[in-house]
Amino acid sequence: MVSFVQALILSFVQGITEWFPISSSGHLAIAEELLDVQNFGFVVYLHFASVLGVVILFWKDIINLFVEKKVKYILKIFLATIPVAIAGILLKEHVINAFGNLFFIGIFFFIFGVFVYYTKNARETKGKPSFLDSFFIGVSQLFALFPGVSRSGMAMGSGLALGLKKEEAIKFSFLLAIPIIFGASLLESSEITNLNIGFAALLTSFTITLLTSLLTIKFLIRIIKTNKFYYFGIYNMIFG
Repeated sequence: MVSFVQALILSFVQGITEWFPISSSGHLAIAEELLDVQNFGFVVYLHFASVLGVVILFWKDIINLFVEKKVKYILKIFLATIPVAIAGILLKEHVINAFGNLFFIGIFFFIFGVFVYYTKNARETKGKPSFLDSFFIGVSQLFALFPGVSRSGMAMGSGLALGLKKEEAIKFSFLLAIPIIFGASLLESSEITNLNIGFAALLTSFTITLLTSLLTIKFLIRIIKTNKFYYFGIYNMIFG
């Protein structure tokens, strides 16, 4: 059972940490530990609200992919989802077990922080990602299956490390999030039916997560464009 107050706290944590490269899964695992609450279905529910923020902010890019028939770009996104989709299914039990070990979560935070910090040395050398770039970005997200490593952070960081322009690294990462998060959430949608939370708490938490996600995404885009992305690496190392 998740109380109204607990739902609000978890909503803010999800909305802020899902899109900042600081691992929402790691922060949620710690928050649930501190609040003494375990509700996987509620976490899945909050992810729907988070990804809706991307759809709202990037709706023009999403529509253009199909209206302008950018088949190659769509295939690149699909290619980048394959590694994490397969690994997510095969390693599901190991991933779930990792959420209960704060020691390993701390290690994952620190290692991920080192990766993010060193993206400050990245140089823009190309526009759109190639198919090989897309595959590497997809593989990099395997690490994000475990709490402490951010999916969006791995995707953006890998894009920057591969030499993508900042705007393209941002766009590709967020567009890639839509099928990955929606797909993962749909696979676990049965967990939502087991929620024992009042309607007021569900509606409020969804709204908070969505609005916080919108603000976080806009703020993150501004940070990346001003070459401050690596600051998150420092945060992750200290937090880890």
